[in-house]
Amino acid sequence: MAQARKRSRSARETKTLIIREAAKLFATRGYERTSMGAIASAIGISAPALYYHFDSKDEILYATLENTLIQLNLMSAEGVTAAGASPVAQLRGFVRAHVHHDVGNVDIMPMLNAGLYNVDQLVGGLPAARRRKLIQMQRSFLDRLRDILNAGESEGVFAFENGTTTAFAIIGIVDFAVYWFRTEGALTVEDLAGQYGDLAVRMAGGRDA
Repeated sequence: MAQARKRSRSARETKTLIIREAAKLFATRGYERTSMGAIASAIGISAPALYYHFDSKDEILYATLENTLIQLNLMSAEGVTAAGASPVAQLRGFVRAHVHHDVGNVDIMPMLNAGLYNVDQLVGGLPAARRRKLIQMQRSFLDRLRDILNAGESEGVFAFENGTTTAFAIIGIVDFAVYWFRTEGALTVEDLAGQYGDLAVRMAGGRDA
């Protein structure tokens, strides 16, 4: 009996695959040394077919950064909502979501962090409107954390000198974890999330009350 014909990918599925595989290539080879041909080859399509989905390598880079921030904002919002009304619990939920997002993408996050925190270096060629959008999405993530900290300060469960400084410090410890954390190590992702949640509460001057 003839073998069933393999289902072809939809345009949306192909675009998602391009973003994922390009991010891996950017992380391993470097953005400048990754060609459009290499990206096309990685997903089994021709270079002309790749241009049907993206006009340039800059567009693919933008898509990888945008997708990362969409997922980060979505996961952090869900984590905070699931934590309930307590600012202490919300802070733990925020940190847990951040840890699971970044460690879940540990192979590509160093490269993505470089793009997100060094906008002028890596994505300086993007149109200004797209650079602004990335910055706005980063600001939404930061504001979610600052709102938690400010609410906790108002309720008397947090005590810190500067909310923005504290927020960046908390975000920074999670961002840096991708440079040393190994999924095959003795420390599990949930262990890391719990320990970083405890640390974040202490950084905010918090108490479990």
